Amino acid sequence: MKKALFFTLYIFVAMMLCLFMCLPAVASSDNDYVELRVEKGDKLINICNKYLSNPAKWREVAKFNRMENPDFILPGQRIKIPARLIQGVPLDGRTTFIYGDVKIQKNEISEWAKLRIGDSVSRGSRIQTGKASSAEITFEDKNSIFIKSDTTLGIITSEKKGSNYTVNNFYLKTGRVVTKIKEATGSDSRITINTPSAAAAVRGTEFRVSVDQAESMRTEVLTGIVGVTAMKKTIKLKEGEGTYVQKGSAPTQPAKLLPPPELLDHRSIYKDMPLKFTFKEMPGLLSIRGLITKDREGRNIMDEKIIRQKESLEFINLLDDTYYLFCQGIDELGIEGFQSRPYEIKLKANPLPPLIHLKGDEAEFIGKSAEFKWLKVKDAAKYHVQVASERNFAAIMEEKTDHSSETYKTGALDFNQYYLRVSSIADDGYEAGWSEIVPFRLVPPPPSPQLDKPTVSEKNIFLKWKNLGESITYHFQIARDMEFKEVILDKKIEKSEISFEKPEDSGEYYVRTSSIDRKGREGDFSSPQSFEIKSKIIYGLMAFFTAVGITLLLVP
Repeated sequence: MKKALFFTLYIFVAMMLCLFMCLPAVASSDNDYVELRVEKGDKLINICNKYLSNPAKWREVAKFNRMENPDFILPGQRIKIPARLIQGVPLDGRTTFIYGDVKIQKNEISEWAKLRIGDSVSRGSRIQTGKASSAEITFEDKNSIFIKSDTTLGIITSEKKGSNYTVNNFYLKTGRVVTKIKEATGSDSRITINTPSAAAAVRGTEFRVSVDQAESMRTEVLTGIVGVTAMKKTIKLKEGEGTYVQKGSAPTQPAKLLPPPELLDHRSIYKDMPLKFTFKEMPGLLSIRGLITKDREGRNIMDEKIIRQKESLEFINLLDDTYYLFCQGIDELGIEGFQSRPYEIKLKANPLPPLIHLKGDEAEFIGKSAEFKWLKVKDAAKYHVQVASERNFAAIMEEKTDHSSETYKTGALDFNQYYLRVSSIADDGYEAGWSEIVPFRLVPPPPSPQLDKPTVSEKNIFLKWKNLGESITYHFQIARDMEFKEVILDKKIEKSEISFEKPEDSGEYYVRTSSIDRKGREGDFSSPQSFEIKSKIIYGLMAFFTAVGITLLLVP
């Protein structure tokens, strides 16, 4: 019995020795620690009572520092305390940047309120940014998190452990954030971004985290190293790498971030609105995120858009001012690359170009000239008008650089396709951008149908002319004068003939007709034809004298 008890005790002691031998190795794997300098009179137990959340774990500190005699420490000696053992002091952040619509909810039961510069942001708060809005929260250790537009971010934990080490845990429900962590004295502070699908934990780095509507997460590292954990799998992202985590899946293997897209045709001044930008094609690029800001740092976002490769990036409703364009490429997994440098955009679109009004759906004019109208443009003293035979205006047919009215009629041109554009010129001579190019066509009028000679019967007049086709209708007129100032019959008909009652009044009458094509375009009238209605008195006298003459001839 005693032998059995002794053997059991031997095994227990051996296991404990193994455990104590292993503790230093386990503790040393904890890279997050605070280093303290021992002052005169310090004892390990006193230090642990002061800094540890559970002072009873002083032995763990001793093991971590490989102390043979924990009761014997010397002034100037440095002791490392694992950060996880240090008691935390709540640490508030402060709002250091606000742009647009940003709200805060102090806790789950409080109302959403407007967040302002300098406001304190504590543990348990939630921050929400609207469209084209952003905010930055900076903590005591100079760590900061930049919250982009359409984002909801919660602060789970924010506390300071020891004199230099801070821990911040955030929950990113949806949207995008950029985290910047400064190196702290002794060891690095730590930030963890938790999302519905994964967590990203870092030390001493700058990185981006985004969560889409499907709660999938993307992480991109700009400097340093980030660990991304999902479904019990952790990968390390180095500088210039990113990963995608679909909810319920492990992180994808690290992928290299795309370089910034190259802007084509960057100009010193942009005169046209909307602003349009095109980019050079790049392998691996699926789409481009572009944002226009008021500052070189890219914080005061005026507008933000995502386009597919080969599409134009367009921004509207901007006033004349200086802006900055930023862009970054997005690969097929939605991982965003490095952001471009700020392109300075000087916009001077005023006075605005005229909005040219057209009659009908098509700019097609009958004849050898065309007339255009537009409303007066504010701040425009005159206009610059160009008419060309090619859309790129390489062949200018007409040009007027000091046109003063809001109406322009071209000179005589051949029947063909042409293009018109107009710009506004201010009092100081500054000329803004061109209007939309207006294509127009000059077409010959439908031919004039020539009338046959009218046929006059006792009661009716009958006219006929050449049929010009099934799609042509006709416009017929009768007048008492050759100039057709006194029109007595005006009628549109489908056939190439007409019959009407003979007018009661005697005298000479004039008739003419024009053709109308299927688009309603009417050509010139034909040359007038005339017919005469004799007076009934003259007809009576002629009949009387004719009868008398016949009677006299019959008398013997």
